[in-house]
Amino acid sequence: MTRPDASILRGAPEWANDWPMSSAPPFAQAADVPLELNPRLDRAALAQEFARSGRIHIPAVLTEPSAVRLYRALQQETPWTLTLNKGSDFLDIEKASPEERGRLAVAAFERAHSAFQYFFDNHRLSRNGEPYSDPNHYLGKLVAFLNTPHFLAFMRALTGLEAIDRTDAQATLYRPGDFLTVHDDRTGGHKRLAAYVLNMTPGWRPDWGGILQFIDARGNIAEGYAPCFNALNIFRVPALHSVSQVALYGGYRYSVTGWFHAR
Repeated sequence: MTRPDASILRGAPEWANDWPMSSAPPFAQAADVPLELNPRLDRAALAQEFARSGRIHIPAVLTEPSAVRLYRALQQETPWTLTLNKGSDFLDIEKASPEERGRLAVAAFERAHSAFQYFFDNHRLSRNGEPYSDPNHYLGKLVAFLNTPHFLAFMRALTGLEAIDRTDAQATLYRPGDFLTVHDDRTGGHKRLAAYVLNMTPGWRPDWGGILQFIDARGNIAEGYAPCFNALNIFRVPALHSVSQVALYGGYRYSVTGWFHAR
């Protein structure tokens, strides 16, 4: 992936103007960087905003060292698996060759014309709030952080959803051509209260796609959040939404996503 021109960097910290996308940013070698919320967040104002619309975009949600270290973990330390669906069958394909990925993508495009479809890379971190398989990996520290009492308490206060009990998580990577069609996260057997997307993508242009789009009752796009660096999107479930297809001339969209669940 080529590095975008510095003039189009959006939502990236100052260091993003000075280092190539393929190399590690400052702090990247510090494996012991703790994951911390930005202490400057105005929690009362954020709760008021969420109460008005049932969704929110929170920039600079983590401290910068935390965000930079997490970005490195996603970019350089994550074993990605292609994930897609064929109707109600959910498939994870490890080490798909470019040729196999291309064939599967064409078939997914055809299904997406008339049915729910997704096609992107993921790495499952926690299905039900349980610890990650390697607690010493930085992604293990992330799963633990997302289920700490203070983070869950922050989410309850922010959303007004007192029943929030735990957080699941998956790392996601949308490459050029990847997408997620319209759905509302209403799935039988789950007690999902709200969904979240922790954005970890510096240097993104809105015309590259990969937009988290919210759909209104008329089928129009009511609002959209573009990929960016170190921002948290949260929205109540159910809510019609999609991730627009990443343009073939676009970049790599990194994030951590999941849901806040009731007991």
